[in-house]
Amino acid sequence: MPTGSEALLEEFDRQLARLDLMGHWRGVPRQREAPPNRAQLWKWDDIYPNLIRAGEIVDLAYSDRRTLQLVTPGLNRTSPNTQMSIQLVKPGEVATAHRHMFAATRFIVQGENAYTTVDGEPLSLSAGDYVTTPSWCWHDHANESDQPIIWLDVHDNPFVGGALGVRFSEQFAHPTQPFTQAAGTYHDLMGIVRPPNRRQHPAHQPAGYPWKEVRPALERAAAEGQSDPCDGVVLDYVNPITGGHLLPTLGARIQMLLPRVRTQPHRHTSYTIYHVVEGEGVTVVGDKRFEWNKGDCFTVPNWQWHAHEQRGSAPAMLFSAHDQPILEAFDLYREEREES
Repeated sequence: MPTGSEALLEEFDRQLARLDLMGHWRGVPRQREAPPNRAQLWKWDDIYPNLIRAGEIVDLAYSDRRTLQLVTPGLNRTSPNTQMSIQLVKPGEVATAHRHMFAATRFIVQGENAYTTVDGEPLSLSAGDYVTTPSWCWHDHANESDQPIIWLDVHDNPFVGGALGVRFSEQFAHPTQPFTQAAGTYHDLMGIVRPPNRRQHPAHQPAGYPWKEVRPALERAAAEGQSDPCDGVVLDYVNPITGGHLLPTLGARIQMLLPRVRTQPHRHTSYTIYHVVEGEGVTVVGDKRFEWNKGDCFTVPNWQWHAHEQRGSAPAMLFSAHDQPILEAFDLYREEREES
C-alpha cells in the first residue's frame, strides 16, 4: 500500500460502515490459518451428579425437558452443526409431546422399560438402544419404570435452527400422543417387505436400533477381523430406507477398540462427538490428550489429527455422532490419513 494511504483507507472504511458496507480487504486473513483446536472432554463424574441434582430442583412442568448441554467454550454449543445433551426422565414422568424442524436422536445410557412415542408409535428405550425422531415428527417420552432413565440427546439444531434459521416448533394438543401404530410397525415396514402402497420418506422415517441387535453385529465384525486402521471395529447406523447416513444432517457410529489397539492418526473435515459406552482409553486430538472412562464424552473438531488407544483388559466401545452428511452434501468432506 502506498505511503500515507492507510489513513485514507481508514476514513474510507468509516464511510462504508455508515452505509452498512465493508471492504473485502478488512475481512480476509493475510495467510492461511489452521482451524482452532476446540476439542473438549466432559467427565461422567461431573455430568451424572449434576444431572441428578437437576432432577431434584428442576420440574418438567417448568422446563419441558430436563437436559444438561455439553457446551464447547467459544461455540456456546457442542459443535458448529450438532448438539449433544444428557437428558433425565425420572420414574413416572412424561416429557410432553411436541415437534420441531430440527431432527433429534437418543442413545440410551442408563435405565430400561421407558419409551418414546414417535408419530403415534411407541419405541422401547433401554440401555444401549438408539432411536431417531426425524424433523417435524411428533414425539414424547415416558418412563413407566421405577428407575431414572438417562440418554444422550443428539440433534442438528445448531445447523437447522442456527445456520439455516429454520426454528419452527409446535406443541401437541395433549401431553402425550395416542398410540396409532402398534409397537414394531416402523421396524417391520423398514425390513425386506412392506405394503406396496406404503410410501417411505428417507428423511422422515423414525427408526429404532436395539442394543440387543447392534452389539452382536459389532462383536461379529470383530470376530471376522473387520477392523479399520483409524477407528478399529466400526459400524454405521444407517437410514433404513436409503442405506446411507442416519439422517440428511447427522450420522452416527458404534465402534469397538480391542485390547492393546492403537489406531492410526487421521483427520477429516467433519466434527465428531463421542460418548464412551464401555471401557477405558486415551484419545489424542492435536495437542490435547483425553483419558476417558465409561460415560465420558469428548469431541474431535474438524481437521484435527486424532488417534485412539484402548486401555484395560476389556474392549472399549464408543458411540459417536458427526456432521459428515452435511459436508458430503456440499462436496466439502475430506479425509487424510497419516502414513504408518
